[in-house]
Amino acid sequence: MMLFGAKSNKIYLRCKVYIKKNLRLIGREEITGSYRFGPGSGPVDNAKITALSKPKIKIQYLNPQLIFTMTLPLVSVVMAVHNSEKYLREAIESILNQSYTHLELIVIDDGSTDSSKNIIRSFTDPRVRFLENEFNSGIVFTRNKGVEAACGEYIATLDSDDIALPGRLEKQADFLNRNPDHALCGTFYRTIDQNGRFLKKICYPTNNQDIVTFLTLGNCFCNSTIMVRRALAKELKYRDVFYIGEDYDMWCRISQRAKVANLPIFGASYRVHETSITVQKAPDMFALVKRINQQILNDLQIEFSEKELEVHSNLLNRNIDFFQNESNFASLEDWIIKFYDKLKKCNRYNNLLLYGLLVQKWIVVLVNTKRYNRLFNNGVFSLNRKSYIGNLYKRVWHKIMRRL
Repeated sequence: MMLFGAKSNKIYLRCKVYIKKNLRLIGREEITGSYRFGPGSGPVDNAKITALSKPKIKIQYLNPQLIFTMTLPLVSVVMAVHNSEKYLREAIESILNQSYTHLELIVIDDGSTDSSKNIIRSFTDPRVRFLENEFNSGIVFTRNKGVEAACGEYIATLDSDDIALPGRLEKQADFLNRNPDHALCGTFYRTIDQNGRFLKKICYPTNNQDIVTFLTLGNCFCNSTIMVRRALAKELKYRDVFYIGEDYDMWCRISQRAKVANLPIFGASYRVHETSITVQKAPDMFALVKRINQQILNDLQIEFSEKELEVHSNLLNRNIDFFQNESNFASLEDWIIKFYDKLKKCNRYNNLLLYGLLVQKWIVVLVNTKRYNRLFNNGVFSLNRKSYIGNLYKRVWHKIMRRL
């Protein structure tokens, strides 16, 4: 769709390209000027370009009949660093090389003892802001420090061992610009090993209803793909009670305040290696998963006993051994029925997706505890027989295909 006549629209596009190429030079200083694109350009023959002191660059196309204004919001990218020398340079470069150049990269070193600080200081790009903690203070403190320091309208995150893929920030900023009812968006992502070799693609639900449904049972956002509105991030902050899983807790609270989405693009390469926080602290994960689950169940207004919380947390953490016990297994069947019956009465959730997620977890427990005689002789099956059989078929077919 053309905003102006053919000749004027061509001038508009040339203005847009000029600004995109020169955002890095404009930086944050106040700058105003008129730019002529040759004689005889018609009524729209100049553009006033203003870089506001912090949040936006403003481009105004002057026309006696029409004034068109385009704004490019500043994006603050927050990167927490602790002993990340092996992957840090690649992570920083993946942000600085983004097609969306109106950004600031806030890199916070959390007491690194390797060469991470020297690597950060080696970057002379004025968009890089280097902050340091006085001592190792943990991921929650460090991320909150980055959020507080952010000047942008939007805050994006990238872990210091991951890679932002080209075009990620541009597409996310555009989405939030066009969807003011959304406060957060993530993307799909790829997993890579410590040598950068591709492992697999991860795709999550994309629309708000499916995401809030998924969040009742687990995280469906990758931290290194997130972009969120600064105002809400600063209001809510990461909670230090969750020193693991603090991001999941944050996304759940944001989803209660505004709409959220995952863009169907691959926005990051997420590195899986033995020094990642998730792998290093796996033994501590269950206690925190249980605490987060308790908070989520309270938010969902589902009454539960201590035994039901234990059953729910072991189900989500895939602790199959817990369900070898017949009493625990019977409690699981009762809990799934109770959980589903409570949430299906709300208009907020996708009931078919919710049931499917529960059935998939239920079938995993049945198969791995070798209770094959209970596959169709149970109350979960009776809730939605057609969907149950469909999920069972997909599970069996997936197993067969993996063995071929």
